[in-house]
Amino acid sequence: MRVIPFIVTAAITGVLIWFLNKPIGETIPMPLGSFLSPQTGFWQNAEDTSYDFSSSLNFLELKDKVSVYMDERLVPHVFAENDEDLYFVQGYLHARFRLFQMDLQTKAAEGRASEIAGAKAIAFDKEQRRLGMKFAAENSLVAMEKDDNAKKMYSSYTAGINAYIHSLKQKDLPIEYKLLNFQPEEWTNLRTALLLKMMAKMLSSGTERDLAYTNLKSVLSNAQINAIYPQVPDSLVPIVPQGTPFPKPIALLKEPVNADSAYFDSKTTAIAFEEFYKPNPDNGSNNWVVAGSKTQSGAPILCNDPHLELSLPSIWYEIQLTTPELNVYGASLPGSPFVIIGFNDSISWGVTNAQRDVKDYYAIKFRDDSKKEYWYNNEWKPVAQRIEEIMVKNGPAIFDTVAYTVFGPIMHDRNFADSIAHFNALAVKWVAHHTGDDGITFFNLNRAKNYPDYAEAIKPLNVPGRILSLLPRRVILPFGSRENFLIDGMGRKICDAWN
Repeated sequence: MRVIPFIVTAAITGVLIWFLNKPIGETIPMPLGSFLSPQTGFWQNAEDTSYDFSSSLNFLELKDKVSVYMDERLVPHVFAENDEDLYFVQGYLHARFRLFQMDLQTKAAEGRASEIAGAKAIAFDKEQRRLGMKFAAENSLVAMEKDDNAKKMYSSYTAGINAYIHSLKQKDLPIEYKLLNFQPEEWTNLRTALLLKMMAKMLSSGTERDLAYTNLKSVLSNAQINAIYPQVPDSLVPIVPQGTPFPKPIALLKEPVNADSAYFDSKTTAIAFEEFYKPNPDNGSNNWVVAGSKTQSGAPILCNDPHLELSLPSIWYEIQLTTPELNVYGASLPGSPFVIIGFNDSISWGVTNAQRDVKDYYAIKFRDDSKKEYWYNNEWKPVAQRIEEIMVKNGPAIFDTVAYTVFGPIMHDRNFADSIAHFNALAVKWVAHHTGDDGITFFNLNRAKNYPDYAEAIKPLNVPGRILSLLPRRVILPFGSRENFLIDGMGRKICDAWN
């Protein structure tokens, strides 16, 4: 008589084990059993509100002693004896508090969201790859690792992130990994480059209207387009009083650009295209300054308001970084070392988006349906083909071949025969495809002592919001000084602030 209850009990146990260890469809991808497990499940993610974050950690990678003080708002203040240790600990702290955010952002930047979200993200991933996000990051990585000192800093930061990842057991994983049923991936310097390219896209694509305006030209004249959609909207006109004399670069910003140079020559046809993701057009930033002569303390005030996409957690991570040669405080980006917006013992700086046009599209004519050759300079040129494999969660891999032209990758390759005579694709040329070390600007800004240091530091920053050498987008206030300036992208003084 005991055999039957044993068989029934064993069968029920077997069914429960199978059921609880099987993902519950695409909506709930985690195995319910492991998620509910008291030993490794979500219960382990609960933290006491009085939890003490202070602890002694030992890392073989550290050369000297490093101290971290967490204040009442859990803002870390890091004190190290050298730069490599400093950025190792910054990487560790970023991962300790923002690992899933960093992991998700860089996977999305690379066009790998489908690995987490499944088939619903395939269109997004294709768009990221056709924009050339990884291609752009790879080009920047070459510059990042070409300089030995820069490579040490980025590699130390990467090692700090991986030190935290390697310390994790299943029970320690952030709850997002348990909900979505995947494991964190090791960090690389390429992922830091991807993070910076994602920020570049966010800040340089929201106001892009090239293709839409091209279609508008089939309805309106150039004069009408310039009247309704001026190159410089009223909201972007500087608040400097009208009549203030400017050097030529600033004056040119008030002059409308000839529409024929910005759009296709076709005035009677439209272009069919589809965008699956576009950054919020309201992304941007503001800044304003008050001269020391206008303040009670006699010191100038710099206010910087970068209003980017709302996210939880925030895009920013507040931190102080200190060595015998450095003392900087401000907002950092999880996924990248350094302080992006902040101040040190000598200066403060802000970053604002100039909303400059850093992308152009080129109509491409393929020789045939194989799309291996395109017409350029009166001859057929071979394209460079990049086969992209998109791994899809709970589904087969998707392959997409992206053709690269002299301008850049083919972003849209639908049949445009009905819209633009003899053209059948659009290539995108984006300044971010060929920039250098995008982060070195902030490494140098963190250490800048004066205006010439600042002017030198910002030279490598080309995107977002900067085209070639002209970019009125930075305000620098020498800390404790009564001077402040509006300067251009080459660090040249344009005018005194408004006294």
